[in-house]
This record gives sequence, structure tokens and C-alpha cells, in this order.
Amino acid sequence: MRMRITKKTKFSLIEMMTVIVVILILITLSVPSINQIKKKARTVICANQMKQLGVLISTYTNDNDGKLPYTTNYTKNATGITSSYKDKKVYGPLYGSWAGHLLPYLNFEPTSWDRGLFYYDINTDDVAKPSKAVADENYQNWRLLHDMYMEGGHGSLKLFICPEAAFTYSASHLKFGYNIPRISGILKPYSGRGLYGLPSSYLCNGQLFGKSAPSKRMEDVDKKNFLLVEGCDAGGMYQPGMATPIDYRKVFQIWGFYGGSINHVIGGNKWKPQIPDASPPNVAFQFLHDDTEEIWYSTGGKMGLGTINRYNKIFSPVSSAFFNWDHSESKFASLASKQYPGENWENYENSSTKGKYRIHRYYSTDYQMSYYFGDMNFLAADLSVSKRHISSMFQNAREIGQNYE
Repeated sequence: MRMRITKKTKFSLIEMMTVIVVILILITLSVPSINQIKKKARTVICANQMKQLGVLISTYTNDNDGKLPYTTNYTKNATGITSSYKDKKVYGPLYGSWAGHLLPYLNFEPTSWDRGLFYYDINTDDVAKPSKAVADENYQNWRLLHDMYMEGGHGSLKLFICPEAAFTYSASHLKFGYNIPRISGILKPYSGRGLYGLPSSYLCNGQLFGKSAPSKRMEDVDKKNFLLVEGCDAGGMYQPGMATPIDYRKVFQIWGFYGGSINHVIGGNKWKPQIPDASPPNVAFQFLHDDTEEIWYSTGGKMGLGTINRYNKIFSPVSSAFFNWDHSESKFASLASKQYPGENWENYENSSTKGKYRIHRYYSTDYQMSYYFGDMNFLAADLSVSKRHISSMFQNAREIGQNYE
């Protein structure tokens, strides 16, 4: 009987290295796909959160004579309206703003309704922590506020923070090495009172939620209007109470002729060239749910709304045209693109733009301005949630931003 001798097979070093290299290549190729899946998941989570907030807002109106949550920080304005947290005596400053007014409808009991004015500290890259909060982190709800600003939310209150916003940092501060999440109230305002109420990465419609007057009744609101959009108070300068300006013309434009625009992306004098390495201007809105990395801007040409509509049908979402709402008589229009448009915008031109535009501003990925252009989630007054591109939002500003009823 002959015995069969089996020969052991061995991998050579070269073969083993080849296998390892192939595996590493496959892993490298899969990383972008995994990141895209995660980004899509965060977009869905954000949309679901907006739907839940819409339900809470509706519930609030049912219990409060049909009125939307009142939101303002001012002690007293011209009409004699006091700070919004004072409209329910049993509560305190944490109740202020539209978000704070929804707290009683959540399965959450704060340690108190107090609310300290704690801001981002450049020395610690964290929320400032006074000595009393060191001894007791519940002092003036320091721990709650810290988590809302720096951890993407606090327990069930994560509902008020888009998971994408928690790790999107203010581009205007990144140049100086500050990683400041895009959450309302984290920055000390240049003037006036700091934010009262619960922080959020969503802004309410100031015209409807009573930024400077009593809030509207839900039944009197045009259903095409927005209730909530994605954004923050841009340094506490523009939106006391986490609300947009009452005038929609100060909201939906990227270059404000008369000033006061909260999304003045182009910044400065439109005729002057961009200052190299200058920090980008601060904006309120945040378009977090697409693949924008670099952005080009131009302005100076003229287009009417009909022409802008035709341009956007052809080139959006890559390149978009924007009407200048607060100087409509001039018909000045701006362009933006997330891909190189050509020095004279020849890559995305039609008969109405030919020869009128050239690159005026350019921001590379180093500026981390991805949230200045693209898609955001949008809660309408009919409580529907949709993903809207900046071009369609700004083009239809009058319809979605002005209450007619």
C-alpha cells in the first residue's frame, strides 16, 4: 500500500503583501460609500426630528388658543410685549424661545427652569464653566446647555439638534482655530441680551412665532409658509429667540443691497474683489444635506424672476441664480455654483447670463463652507417636511416667507 504524501501549501511573503494591499484598497474604496450612507442617515434623522417638532408645535397650539409658541428675548418692545419665558409664570428662562415652549410636552423634567448665559470659551474650546457649575453641573442647567451645544443634544432633547449640525463648525471662526458648532446661543451676542430658552439648530419663522409681536394663530397661517428651517443665530447678532427676521426679504438672499440680510454670503461691497484668506461672512441658514465642498459666487448682472426660474431649471442644483429681493427694482441677480463655473461663468451660462458674470468670490474646501449652499430640511405650515435646495427656497421666497392669510 502506497502512502500519499500531502504537501503543505505556504504563502510567500510577496503573495501575503499582495493580499494585504488588495484588502487595504477595498477598505479605502468603501470609506466614501460608508460616509455617504451615514450622511443620508443623518438627513433622514433630521427630517424625522422636524416631523416630531411639527407635531409638538401643533399640540402646543391646541392647548394655547391656536397660537404658535411665542419667541422673543426682549424685555419689552414697542407693543409692550415682554420676554417669551414670562408668558407662563410657573416656568423660567429655559422656557423662552419656541423650543423652550415645547419642553412641557416631552417626557423630560429639567432640574430647574433656570437658564444661565453660558457661551463658548476660546481658551478651553468648550462652554465656559463658572465655579458654581464646577461644584454642581446642574447650576443654571449648565450640563444641559453644555450637551446641547457640544454633544449634539441632552437625552431626549437631541430632537432639537440636527445630527449634522452638531459637528458642522462655524466657517467664520475656523480660520482662528475655533471649532464652534452651529447651534443657536453658543456665542455671546455683539449687543443685546443672550438667548433665553432651549438651544436648537432650527430657526422658526419670526413673522409667525411673534419675534416682535404676539404669535400668529395656526389657522391663520398660509400653509405654504415655513415653520422651521435649518440654521442658527449666527453669533447671537440677528435672531433673538431663534427666529428669522419678520421681513422675508432679509432672509432669502445672498447679497443684501440695503443690509440686514441674515444670509449675506457674498459679504462686503460686491464690486470689490475678495480679500485673500479673509474669513467668510457669517450666515444664519445651513444647507447640510448634499455633497457641496467648494463654492463660487458672482453678482452684478440683471435677471428678472422669470429668467431666474428658467436658469435654475437648467442648472440647479449645481449652479443657481438668486433674485435680490430687497432691491427688486434693480433686478440685480447673483449666481452660485458648487463646481467650477469657468472664469466668466461660461460652463453654466445661457443667453440671459452670457457676458454678464465672472467669478467674484471663491471658497475652497479649506474654508469648510459646505453648509452655505445645497439642501436643507424644511418644515412647512401644513406640517409636511421636505428637502429643499437653496435655489428653490430663495426663488420662492415670497410664497414661503410671507404670510398672506
